[in-house]
Amino acid sequence: MARKILIIDSSSMIAMRLKVLLELIGCQVELVHFAMFDENTDIDIYDLLVFSQGVPTDVVSIVVEKATSQSFLLLAPKAESGELLSAFSKLNDLIPNATIIYPFFSNKEITSLIEALLEIGPDHIFKLPTILLVDHVNERLESLKSSLYGAHIEVYTATNHDEAINIAKLRSIDILISDFSLQPGSGLEIFSSLKKIQPHSRCLLVTSRPEQSMLEAIRQGVEDVLIKPLNDNVLLQAVHKLWQTELLKRHNAELVERLQETVDVLIEKDSLLQVIFKNTPDPILLFERKGKIVEANDACLKLFNLKFKKLIAHSLFHFLDDDSVQAIKDKISTLNSNRQFSCDLHIVNKDGSKIPLVGSFNEIDHHGEIALAVIFKNVSHLKQKEDLLLEAKDLLEEQVRARTSQLEHAKNIAEAANLSKSEFLANMSHELRTPMHSILSFSRFGISKLQEGDFSKDKLLKYLTRIESSGQRLLSLLNNLLDLSKLDVGKFPFNPRAYDLATIVKTSIDDVAGIAIEKDINIVFSSDNAPIVAQCDEEQINQVLRNVLSNALKFSEEHSTVEVIMQRDDDNANIAVIDSGIGIPEEELETVFNKFEQSSKTNSGAGGTGLGLTLCREFVSLHQGSIKACNNSLGGTTISIQVPLEINLDEYLADEQLVKNSG
Repeated sequence: MARKILIIDSSSMIAMRLKVLLELIGCQVELVHFAMFDENTDIDIYDLLVFSQGVPTDVVSIVVEKATSQSFLLLAPKAESGELLSAFSKLNDLIPNATIIYPFFSNKEITSLIEALLEIGPDHIFKLPTILLVDHVNERLESLKSSLYGAHIEVYTATNHDEAINIAKLRSIDILISDFSLQPGSGLEIFSSLKKIQPHSRCLLVTSRPEQSMLEAIRQGVEDVLIKPLNDNVLLQAVHKLWQTELLKRHNAELVERLQETVDVLIEKDSLLQVIFKNTPDPILLFERKGKIVEANDACLKLFNLKFKKLIAHSLFHFLDDDSVQAIKDKISTLNSNRQFSCDLHIVNKDGSKIPLVGSFNEIDHHGEIALAVIFKNVSHLKQKEDLLLEAKDLLEEQVRARTSQLEHAKNIAEAANLSKSEFLANMSHELRTPMHSILSFSRFGISKLQEGDFSKDKLLKYLTRIESSGQRLLSLLNNLLDLSKLDVGKFPFNPRAYDLATIVKTSIDDVAGIAIEKDINIVFSSDNAPIVAQCDEEQINQVLRNVLSNALKFSEEHSTVEVIMQRDDDNANIAVIDSGIGIPEEELETVFNKFEQSSKTNSGAGGTGLGLTLCREFVSLHQGSIKACNNSLGGTTISIQVPLEINLDEYLADEQLVKNSG
């Protein structure tokens, strides 16, 4: 039974293409424009429901609500059209389980996809062959017959030429399997006679002397020659291979016949449409979005008073006045989901006179490209008030879209802030709980030992050391939070003075030397020979370098090297911290400096609250400098810090006053 398909279209070429392909594989297809769709249509009679891009979502919703067990197929627009893709995305959201066909799919890909979706095609209508066995030895004959019966294949047997031909006259034989040498006669003689009665029959010969029989058998059209002794597997494999080939040939022949029938119907329909298009009294014109004319009927040639070749050499906008051109362009730029619009136009004649028209426009798919078809109607007058209302309507729609975009942007910012807060609270919970748990645990251990009278100095020293380390970690976390809070309200102390930056760098390296020694990491510092003196807050620059160096050590392998390079560049000092650690994803090189955000490579197990690099950027900004991250050839990260040798105090004081006023 043929599958029934419903295609709800919006005047697209891909829908017509799909209709032809569906009819080629034996489906009954009903193609209807969404504007003509009857809401009372019985959806249950269809096996597959297809929606073209551009079909309004309210029409799709009606069909989807009525559907019970049908499959859905969506026809996507071209990727170049952002507006159509946006509308299609809403359609896809409405039917998330639908299969999608894109315009760039080949006919073969579309056909295969549909056959799999509907479970049709040659693989799903497999038919077993009818076989005629011929052998003058009854034992071999019965053995072969038994093997084929076991595969549920219909088998007829004969022991000689005459018996075989008599059976062939009464039965349709798909495959002849015969012994090459019979008594009397041969299998080739039987096959030759069988072909005269049933030309579609195929033949397998069985022989024990392939060197004598192979060439002659192939010349006469035998598909294969099987060598004795013959087991069941070899026989069944040969039959399966031969029958699959035969079914494919028959299926292809049917497709060619259907294709020819479809081509004939399409030619007839195309001829009819050409006649209708050519002789319609209303001027009809097809043009691209930029105005290039593609096609026009006789009434349109008469309207413009030009022959076809001269007409298509111009843009549609060439024949219209400026207001009409702008109206069309505005409408095209704001096409809604219905992809249709109407507007008042004026054609400018050579003598300067104008012909008032109303154009009904419809966006269509023309050979895979977006085009517009327009039907012109002569009108006797224009309504100025109507133009003003349409202009006001377009302006209001634009304002609504702009306001919606602003609200969506604000919503996205709020959601991002909420997500960052949640991630921060999760990290804070971990960062506070871990050292606090350590402090409480080792405190209990120490109390327990003292209560038991165990005054071992080594154990108590170990417990107190762990408690002190965890306390330092808590203190560092709270200091970071306090510093960030002060920076946010502009109350962080900033005391710039002239300092030798090399001294600050060496101090920072000494501060993290303990971590470097634990992991056996060598920190190499290189600088220009001449001292580099900059106006800076020593403590802030030291904290920036400590944070950066700590990160470099934390994410570097043991026994590796971290380089610190300092150079002078005109009126700036450049400091680069280079590690060979795990690196940062390219898309996160900027976001790692945001509050509460960490690299996706480090936020799952290395700890931290995402505040260190944020503080670094804030401190460097106070110095009117910059800090950035990039991945290096070693696989790790390079943090580059640039600070001016002299700070513009006027600019700093102005920024500070701005912060106070905003507070």
